Amino acid sequence: MSNVNLDLLIKGDLVLPDEVAQDSLVGVKNGLIVGIYRDGAAPRANQNLNASGQLVFPGLVDAHVHSYSNPNEGFEHSTAAAAAGGVTTIIEMPYDHSAPVFTPEIFQNKIELVRRLARVDVALLATLKKDGNCEAIEPLVEMGACGFKLSVFETDPNRFPRIEDDVLFNVLPQIANQDVPVGFHAENDVIIKALIARFKEEGKTYPKAHCQTRPPISESLSVVKLLEFAHWSRVQLHIYHASHPRSLELIDWYRRRGVDVTVETCPHYLVLNEDDMERVGAFAKINPPIRKKVDVEQMWGALKDGSVDWIASDHAPWPLAKKQALDIFENSSGSPGLETTLALMYSEGVIERGLNPVALAKLLAERPAQRFKLAPRKGHIALGADADFAVFDPNQQWTFRAGDSRSSAKWSPYDGMTFKGRVVQTILRGRIIYDGSVILAKEGNGEFIPAKRS
Repeated sequence: MSNVNLDLLIKGDLVLPDEVAQDSLVGVKNGLIVGIYRDGAAPRANQNLNASGQLVFPGLVDAHVHSYSNPNEGFEHSTAAAAAGGVTTIIEMPYDHSAPVFTPEIFQNKIELVRRLARVDVALLATLKKDGNCEAIEPLVEMGACGFKLSVFETDPNRFPRIEDDVLFNVLPQIANQDVPVGFHAENDVIIKALIARFKEEGKTYPKAHCQTRPPISESLSVVKLLEFAHWSRVQLHIYHASHPRSLELIDWYRRRGVDVTVETCPHYLVLNEDDMERVGAFAKINPPIRKKVDVEQMWGALKDGSVDWIASDHAPWPLAKKQALDIFENSSGSPGLETTLALMYSEGVIERGLNPVALAKLLAERPAQRFKLAPRKGHIALGADADFAVFDPNQQWTFRAGDSRSSAKWSPYDGMTFKGRVVQTILRGRIIYDGSVILAKEGNGEFIPAKRS
């Protein structure tokens, strides 16, 4: 046994990259993991945390978070919700309400917001203007952008524009040269907007109309177009929030032929189906939409066979007022999710469908950290990595109440749902930032995490 003091020693069932090491210990010094001890022999520590019988996951890396689409949210609320959900690193979207993050100056301002307001660590994506301002690509990467987020669907012509094919033809090879991924919102808005116009004219504005006006082909057409762009440009492609198994089939076909592509799905595509729209209403209005029950089950199959790279929340915490219209098309799209992802996916994946906790850790932490070049610092329990952990009690059964959320959005499609398993501590770089009831992290405790350049 060493005489070297550790700052923190945690005992529990460690979810390592290749196994769950039961009744083992992990040692922390200066915010880093310095030892993994399986035989009970470990250095002395200034602080001991006994999590026996509990799973010690790596701190989650949520690769899809919108903190500033709603200016009432901000890092103040989103990163508090992250801490309560076991998320120690968020990858922040660039489509801010004030100004999209598409210049070095705006990017620097966002870094300063992280340093001043964030309670967990934050990596930042950048975007580009509608005309593809190529001159900004290299400076944004040099400043630490972990990738780019673009869209082939026009949510807003200024904040969230559709990037046309001729622009993509020019910018994707330049992004490829920077060795960072570019991710896309993949929906065909020509089809969708025509269908919405027809449904409105016919007075079909009920909740499920949102799903019916965004058929699977509106997603799969865009996905296959982007895969072709990736084939020819050799860019590292990521598909955000895939909702349908057809998209995964196409991605798998191209991946087996050498295209460098990853794909995520989200909890709502695994838990909700379009029949829930009448019950949940606009709270489940999300783009792409939730799909049929048979599609949900196929998404689970794809998740378990490795066709899906990771799960992300797509945290979009709109004010309640933007989810109250009787006409489904008049509501904003998206829902909060940072606080519920781990408990929801443990309940539905591990308990209900036999998913291994190691596989869950890869889906919620390791793979997004690797893709966005936050590894080896983030995403796993390994020597030299940041001491980020989500301590999870699998024996706690509890009911989620959206009104108690740390997000500014006090609503959720999962309000009133009972989960099996609960985050009881969240630890960021060796410091407990959530104790199971109280957020201990202060604004500014989080750090900006630049992508690791090769």
